[in-house]
Amino acid sequence: MSEANMPLRKRVNTRARLVEAGTVVFTEKGFAGARIDDVVREAGFTRGAFYSNYSSMEELLREVVATHAATLLQHVQIALDSLGGAPDVDAIMEVLDALRPEGRTLYILTAEYRLYRLRHPEEEEFQEVRQEFGRMLAKLVSTVLLRMGRRSVLPDDTLADLVAVFYLDSIASYCLGHADDGSLLRQVIEAIVLGLSEPIQQ
Repeated sequence: MSEANMPLRKRVNTRARLVEAGTVVFTEKGFAGARIDDVVREAGFTRGAFYSNYSSMEELLREVVATHAATLLQHVQIALDSLGGAPDVDAIMEVLDALRPEGRTLYILTAEYRLYRLRHPEEEEFQEVRQEFGRMLAKLVSTVLLRMGRRSVLPDDTLADLVAVFYLDSIASYCLGHADDGSLLRQVIEAIVLGLSEPIQQ
């Protein structure tokens, strides 16, 4: 890498470490309880490093939520692609179960994000994060259905919202010790595959 590109690479690495630290801090303390000093201490930086990359904790929260959501969906995509052929409900459930730890983190982060949004609905930047996540999830769901020879009878974004709500709710139930949450999620997945989609006519 040329010397000219080194500052850019360093900045990207710094932001990545701040996002990782923000994930830890927001998950453990919540957004309201998190402080810049907590984040930079976790990342091993100074406050100067934070302010050279972000103007506020709110901006960091947006990037943390967007990054973690994109990463989780990417891991789901990779896991489903590794199955080969058309995945069935059992295979989909295995993938979702394996990603529960990441799902727990995303649940907490999105809960913090929604609480902030409810208190500050005027901040449109946060709405953009939600919309982008919806687009990525809708694309993933439609791709999985296509591999199964099916297509949604609902708009893709509506179906994606259903999947997200029930999946994240099942994560919360599982973490709180509700043993039957997996059964409910499986019923929802089956309902999507069999009731909310239709075979693609050849």
